[in-house]
Amino acid sequence: MGRRRALDVQELVDAAARVFERKGYTDATLADIAAEAGISKPTVYQYVKSKQELLETIVEQAVYPLRDGIDKIAASEWSAADKLDAYIELHVLSAIRYKPYYAVLTSDQHQLSPQALRRYQSWARSVNRSAAGLLEQGQREGVVRDDIDVPVVVNLLNSTLTSIARWYRPGDRVNSDQIVAEVGKYLGGLITRE
Repeated sequence: MGRRRALDVQELVDAAARVFERKGYTDATLADIAAEAGISKPTVYQYVKSKQELLETIVEQAVYPLRDGIDKIAASEWSAADKLDAYIELHVLSAIRYKPYYAVLTSDQHQLSPQALRRYQSWARSVNRSAAGLLEQGQREGVVRDDIDVPVVVNLLNSTLTSIARWYRPGDRVNSDQIVAEVGKYLGGLITRE
């Protein structure tokens, strides 16, 4: 019996993310990705030109929904406390939903083309600026401590939130709502005023 054909490019991208997470970008082959997707290697070329294109698509799919969500939070008329809660929830849910994508992003971003790497770095700076704006709004509103160094705390916060993708396992003893609540408790007193 022949292999089934992938339904769409997204299925192939998902398969590539799982293979890259398991084997690493360098050691993964298009044959590995084809096998994961349940298609033949020549069929892969009907969807993408290269393994590099798959990597760059994975990175874009991990960062753009997060960017759009952060932009909406930052532009909202919500209080700083509500924005910080929404920011944390968005990060937690993204880290869980795009777990293989995050693993690829954190371990293989150096494999991106120079142009894709510049886009990713620009996105990361934009996220940091948005997070800094949320913390500064929180300081003005009295919910974020005045004695923190905002750029340092932004990097610590984003690193903490991104790390969830490394240790969270679907079906774990905690669900996404519990993680959001635990992150809120963790940040209480560290960043926010209790």
